[in-house]
Amino acid sequence: MLASRQHEGSGGEIAQSHWVDVDGGQLHVRAAGTGPLVILLHGWTLDWRIWVPQLALLNVSLVMPDRRGFGLSTAPPMLSAERDDIDRISNFFGERHFALIGLSQGAAVALDYARSGSDRLRAISLIGAPLHAVVPEPGDAPEIDRSAYADLVRNSRFDDMMALWRRHPLTRVTAEAQALVDGILNAYDGRDQRVDQEPLHFSAQDIAALAMPILAIAGAQDSMWRRQVADYVGANARKGHCEIIPNAGHLANVDAPVAVNGLLQNFLNAYHLKEL
Repeated sequence: MLASRQHEGSGGEIAQSHWVDVDGGQLHVRAAGTGPLVILLHGWTLDWRIWVPQLALLNVSLVMPDRRGFGLSTAPPMLSAERDDIDRISNFFGERHFALIGLSQGAAVALDYARSGSDRLRAISLIGAPLHAVVPEPGDAPEIDRSAYADLVRNSRFDDMMALWRRHPLTRVTAEAQALVDGILNAYDGRDQRVDQEPLHFSAQDIAALAMPILAIAGAQDSMWRRQVADYVGANARKGHCEIIPNAGHLANVDAPVAVNGLLQNFLNAYHLKEL
């Protein structure tokens, strides 16, 4: 079932709609701006609209896909396939080199691409990234009990699952961002939870081997673990840097868009735009 509540024309006035062929189907992709290519990868249960606050970034072409299994994209959910999707997207827009910005689960997808060693990637920024096994989660319970959520979805209790997720600390945002996030969550349909797929696994060696500039961002009100992950990446990637954003939670890019956009703009200016 596709996310019927996200209409094709929604947001058309701010970002053009495109369809990119990938293995198993198509990705719905929005694009705005002119300049070097920047691909933005949204997090779990979200879609391209989470990046609307980043449309203020200057001198770059922003490309914002609905990742496979989310939004209007028809390609089936498969985290391991998203690395290839990134190349398909950049090829579609006729660009050899690009930067990646990933949010939460999208940050894990960005890291998966980064460790592939592709010389196409100029720079990468991670917002609220997870890094299981490398930075252990505190306590005995996982931050997100994905198996419990999936059980609810597969037992026709999608509304119960969403009620739990909406109360989760990771979905808390400022009053100014609430309408945007509510609209996105209202369109989520749980497709990705109806199939079994392997999560992405990383090692300390993966992070240490990354050669490109990396900006790791976390909100000061994000979970302690996510802040620890950002600190770890900043300290252990060869060209890593960490920034903790005051007055922002897990979705720091919508909680504090001015602060996050300022960091992203300076980062892209230094490590992506200057390369061209």
